[in-house]
Amino acid sequence: MPREAAGSLLRDATGAPHASLDELTPPGGLLVVVPHPDDEALGCGLALAAAADAGRRIGVLLLTDGEGSHTGSARFERERLIALRQGELAQSLAELAGGAEIPVLRLGLPDGCSEERDLTAHHVESALDFARPFEPRAVWTTWEHDPHCDHLTAATLGRRLASRLDAVLWRYPVWGRFDEGSAHREADLRLFASAPHLPRKRAAIAAHRSQFTDLIDDDPKAFRMPDALTEHFAAHPEIFLRD
Repeated sequence: MPREAAGSLLRDATGAPHASLDELTPPGGLLVVVPHPDDEALGCGLALAAAADAGRRIGVLLLTDGEGSHTGSARFERERLIALRQGELAQSLAELAGGAEIPVLRLGLPDGCSEERDLTAHHVESALDFARPFEPRAVWTTWEHDPHCDHLTAATLGRRLASRLDAVLWRYPVWGRFDEGSAHREADLRLFASAPHLPRKRAAIAAHRSQFTDLIDDDPKAFRMPDALTEHFAAHPEIFLRD
């Protein structure tokens, strides 16, 4: 995990144009594909809050339950950890949506080891059945160059769904923004910033206490976001890429 917010994508994003909300999600429905609880707040929380205020019909597909973050904890065994992270996700989405309910479909893929081959036809059809009632015109998913297998699997699913739904596809990089690669230079890079929604994004990030605090303190090998990166995600404009 990086210790500071730096990388080639971040440097190139400095001069990128800002996207309007209508560019990222035309009026209608929006489907957001999320690898783990907390990626919705980190990667696209500002834009999601703006979309909710603009009346977009939003649904969230959750790839994994995030059960792999504290596998060494005795106090938070698997089912208790899943329940905790589901509650954090619900609170985060409520913060972003101004108290409105955003429906979530849990796909239950394995956290930390998912692969494209884990995406069965049943997963895809279940996702489509979930999405079609709110008629998505945009799909947001993680970037396929994020250095995390679950983010790649989510990106693969998002691309398939956007094609089937005839929706515009945007990727929001999370960990990939800190890499020194150049894969993003073939993409259409945009920034999204909205000062009125910053407090809601901060509240959504704070909802994920298991990831950003010492709430679970009996697993020395567990994930814990460095404070500098937490502040980066809370304050930096969001990054979106389109082919």
